[in-house]
Amino acid sequence: MNDDDGFRLSLTSEKLRKTYDVWREWRGDRIGPRRDEVAPAKLRAVLSSTFMIDVVDGGKDFRFRFAGERVIQFMGRRLAGSLLSEQTSNPFFERMRAIFSSCVSTKAPVSRGPVRTSLSGKEYLEIETVVLPLSDDGQNVTCLFGAFDSWQLGTHTSAG
Repeated sequence: MNDDDGFRLSLTSEKLRKTYDVWREWRGDRIGPRRDEVAPAKLRAVLSSTFMIDVVDGGKDFRFRFAGERVIQFMGRRLAGSLLSEQTSNPFFERMRAIFSSCVSTKAPVSRGPVRTSLSGKEYLEIETVVLPLSDDGQNVTCLFGAFDSWQLGTHTSAG
């Protein structure tokens, strides 16, 4: 088993595994695919749970680019165009920054969860997230692609 297989097996959500599998196919032997290689047609089954984030100034900040409908419903609003730094004093967004920064610095996939969410008003949910690097220059992480899954607290069973 290689590192990719180990990472895949660490994901408990089948939706996240599917997203990771498609990203791996696009990536090949690079850090990650280019942003323009992310094809929604390959993600039909999971598109509503995906998101894309621009890396600003090498990871000093992050700009919300795209979120599927399920992500928007979970967040309670559209964040496209706004910066992560504009979401101040919020533990949920602070954890988000840590996950995004880890993906940028390691140039590798990062996952979190399943964990109880700290998003205000959604504390009755558990979430699992995968964040995957994209690279337009082949050297640096220039964008992040990811997906999340959620379920009622205490009801999740692993994808096995």
